[in-house]
Amino acid sequence: MASEHAAGGNDWRDYLLAVSVALGLAAGGFLFAQLLAVPLTLGLLAFGFPIEGSVSYTLSTLLQGAAFVSFVLGYMRYSDSPRLLDIRWPSLSRPRRTLRDIGWVVVGFVVLLVAAQGVGIVLDQFGFAPGTNRIESAARAQPLLALSLVVLSFVATGPGEETLFRGGVQGVLRRVFSPVGAIVGSSALFGLAHVTALVAASGAAGVWGYVVSTFVLGLVLGTLYEYTDNLLVPILVHGGYNALLFVQLYLVETSGLGFLSP
Repeated sequence: MASEHAAGGNDWRDYLLAVSVALGLAAGGFLFAQLLAVPLTLGLLAFGFPIEGSVSYTLSTLLQGAAFVSFVLGYMRYSDSPRLLDIRWPSLSRPRRTLRDIGWVVVGFVVLLVAAQGVGIVLDQFGFAPGTNRIESAARAQPLLALSLVVLSFVATGPGEETLFRGGVQGVLRRVFSPVGAIVGSSALFGLAHVTALVAASGAAGVWGYVVSTFVLGLVLGTLYEYTDNLLVPILVHGGYNALLFVQLYLVETSGLGFLSP
């Protein structure tokens, strides 16, 4: 991502434009997903599927991931920014680079897991335990949904959210801001955007706890992207982390077993 950063020569208008575009990408991605969800919802109702059912959650998760990726790709085409996303596919012709990326996925996953547990403990001590995610609540009521969400973490949630927030938002901010500024900015939007995923009963403390927790996770994912110059790394780390949470949720709901603190 360093190649996207202009080392000096920016005035306040450049910063204002970058922030405006970043906000537009974040808000636009969710709005686009909501617009696409309208015909999906109508179709589900027409065929007798409940809105809160596993089929609905599975299809809406797939749709949101596709919408986020499509929106960023559309922006890249419209703004003539073909190099906005830094993505590098595994290659047998570059084994050392591929092994390095795999190593960062493993390290990033461990760091993200430790960070999540650590921030959860701290927030709980101050009475800001993160609220309940709506899809988590649905998976508790329908444990088999959790298993489908394990797969969707890798094919929809991870790719969609990382393309939007790390590739799009952080990429745009990185053009004029320092690495730290871009990572903090994208992580803040990442945290605030997740407010829409909470159940109404979470309360103010739960909402802020969830925002802070997600913000910290965004810092880890953003740092991975900045350091590796490869969007696949945070995509796989994010997907792996979410998948692990859903595996635990399934085990807890079906057998009472668990290996992470709530």
